[in-house]
Amino acid sequence: MHAISSDNGLIRFGEFELEPRSGELRKAGVPVKLQPQPLRVLVLLASNPGELVTREEIQQAIWEGVTFVDFEHGLNFCIKQIRAALGDNAQAPRFIETLPRRGYRFIAAVDQNSRETSQIVAASVLGDSTTAPTLETGISIEEQPVAQLGSSGARSRVARAAVLVIALLLIAGGYAAWKLLAKSPLPSRGKVMLGVMPFENLSADPEQEYFSDGMTEELIAQLGSLQPSKLGVIARTSAMTYKRGNRDIGQIGSELKVDYVLEGSVRREGDRVRITAQLIQVSDQTHLWSESYDRSTQNTLEVQTDVARNIARVLALKLLPGERTSRTADASVSSVAYDAFLKGRYLWNKGRADDVEKSIGFYNQALELAPDYGPALAGLADSYILLGMYYTMAPTDAYSKAKPAATRALELDDGLAEAHTAMGTILFRFDWAWPEAEARFKRAIELNPSYGRAHHDYAWLLVALERFDEAVNEIKRAQELDPLSPLANSDVGWVYLRARRYDDAINQIERTLELEPEFASAQACLERAYRLKGMNKEVVVSARKSMIRSGATPQELAALDDVNSEAAMRNVLLWRLKRAEASERNRPTSPYRFAAQHAELGNNDAAFEWLERAFNERDSEFVSLKVDPAFDGVRADPRYASLLRRIGF
Repeated sequence: MHAISSDNGLIRFGEFELEPRSGELRKAGVPVKLQPQPLRVLVLLASNPGELVTREEIQQAIWEGVTFVDFEHGLNFCIKQIRAALGDNAQAPRFIETLPRRGYRFIAAVDQNSRETSQIVAASVLGDSTTAPTLETGISIEEQPVAQLGSSGARSRVARAAVLVIALLLIAGGYAAWKLLAKSPLPSRGKVMLGVMPFENLSADPEQEYFSDGMTEELIAQLGSLQPSKLGVIARTSAMTYKRGNRDIGQIGSELKVDYVLEGSVRREGDRVRITAQLIQVSDQTHLWSESYDRSTQNTLEVQTDVARNIARVLALKLLPGERTSRTADASVSSVAYDAFLKGRYLWNKGRADDVEKSIGFYNQALELAPDYGPALAGLADSYILLGMYYTMAPTDAYSKAKPAATRALELDDGLAEAHTAMGTILFRFDWAWPEAEARFKRAIELNPSYGRAHHDYAWLLVALERFDEAVNEIKRAQELDPLSPLANSDVGWVYLRARRYDDAINQIERTLELEPEFASAQACLERAYRLKGMNKEVVVSARKSMIRSGATPQELAALDDVNSEAAMRNVLLWRLKRAEASERNRPTSPYRFAAQHAELGNNDAAFEWLERAFNERDSEFVSLKVDPAFDGVRADPRYASLLRRIGF
């Protein structure tokens, strides 16, 4: 495959032409449909042919500030779309090579003249790149976080490619989020649905991203509690899908199934902050209301409350008679303490264990300055809960720190849905106090029915209690509030699986995988559903793909050949157990998962040894014991009944 030289800014490879100026991809002169976000990724890769572009570099250049989970899902979606547009194959690539757990390499030949000219064209769109062109946001290219990468070579390489990426961001129309619920029915129209778009950071300092993201999250929380029976607010994960993208209101309305969209921006300079917000009706894209606020950062909480109240007044006049006042700001919380809280929440939302660990330091910093700040205490509880689930901390240590924080938060403010949800999770997964946990989840949903995490966690309590119809309703409500989250969609499949509704699980997961084919949780759910339905051939095909993604050697894959499907699947389970045991030597892992693996292999004594350890360590997943099909083969064992009694079932 040979690139064709270009003098007009095109990147040419094989039959394809990629034009950064207009954001177009053509094959033999014929336009190829590719959405703006995948186009940006393609430009980044094609401008560095033959070089590894790491996942971290891609995140810094295109998804900086987005949570790790959202970035992973978005990147996987984009790579799939690019391969479909180019007719590429991940197993035998001609254009994009995947380097597992590292990144991607553009392996097609790209003419050097074409590459350099395209960069000049992109730079001319933005201004002279040698003088750090300034975007409309007021942030120069040199100030972008892409320049903070560890390697100087990587910095210059990705910064150079970022010029192309940013050009596409400014030129290409509309940001197309993946449509995971394209085939799903509309949610109940018994209430108005609102989407709060990520507030744009217009400050000169990209480090202020936490502040604009915090504004978005706070508004979602406040608006979700205005009139819960009449107003629903889309969750943060789905809202953040549109971060840094041109927003087509009609498309947003269709994808999120919302009636109204709230947009805004934050510009913070010194001790002053300017916040703008506007409310848009999706049906005709009319602007119903807009306002700006210029305040001292010493009154940040009051500013947020004012914004929420003004939006509430507009909605009340149009849609919600009998307006309910939003939760008020705590005037005793200093701007420094609130900043620390926002930074903690920003890191927690990234989802990675190391970021969650860092969030604890910021929450503690906030609490040193404002010991009675309930949201910071609730956030602290959330961080410890997550670390316990990750087994980054021993669950007994993590939950013993989470519970006092959640308890104190509720003593200070019984109206915090986040604190009730955290306490519900602690009572459910650690204390095994089922009625008390349910009461907390119900209270959280009563306070803020738009808080998707409350519905999500409550659904899993209902699953553990074998109240499957109620569980399906709750997990679907979480999905409606977070329609673009692969995790929210995948968990619907997992709830169906626990309810032994295997056909429903397969249908749900297949819809999820149509546009997010590399989402591991969905793949695992589909494989499990195939196995439980006795679809042996499909199971082995799925397991082989999973092993390839996990780095299995040809020799290990050969163990699946020339044997029947049952023997092949046993070889898969043995391979996975061996890898898990090797990993456990380096870092602690959930003993419940080891127990499930041994139970599926028929190693009953080993399974109960691990279950006993899971019981003693208060493993967060232990609450699934009664409904997990992995343990169907040991249910007649007296040890199984004994464990159920000891956990309180």
